Amino acid sequence: MKTLMTVTLLGLGLVLATPAWAHAEGRRCSIQSIAGAWVFGTDVGQQKILPGGDITAIGTMNIDREGNVSGKFDVTVAEFGFFPNITYTGSVTVNPDCTGTLTFVTSLGTSRTDSIAVLGRTELWFMSQDPSNLWTGRARRISGPDDKSDDKDD
Repeated sequence: MKTLMTVTLLGLGLVLATPAWAHAEGRRCSIQSIAGAWVFGTDVGQQKILPGGDITAIGTMNIDREGNVSGKFDVTVAEFGFFPNITYTGSVTVNPDCTGTLTFVTSLGTSRTDSIAVLGRTELWFMSQDPSNLWTGRARRISGPDDKSDDKDD
């Protein structure tokens, strides 16, 4: 529990500090700057909806130039089960200061809203806004919207 609290506070600190980083570097973020294919993984978090408590996930995320999001993920809930290939759709907003919001609905009917921080063109950090479902995670871009190959290294 102490580790989870530390991770959550560090994530919050990152989100709060991101505008200062973006301003200091003179960069501005937008949906177009994060469009592309991403992979993500969450840290071990806690949820109160299903029995078991701890939860973790890994998956894919596709962001188009209009801010539409889609993908799939595998999730494991401690003492409850493993659930593969859960699809989701939603939207993302990105502010010029490189903060934003990701909202989506899964094929299981659950919905989430996360705060995001854009750490350059290839990395996003996120954290849940739901006090009943605490987790943080990171995403890495694997290709941009105009790339012809899925196996590019940045």
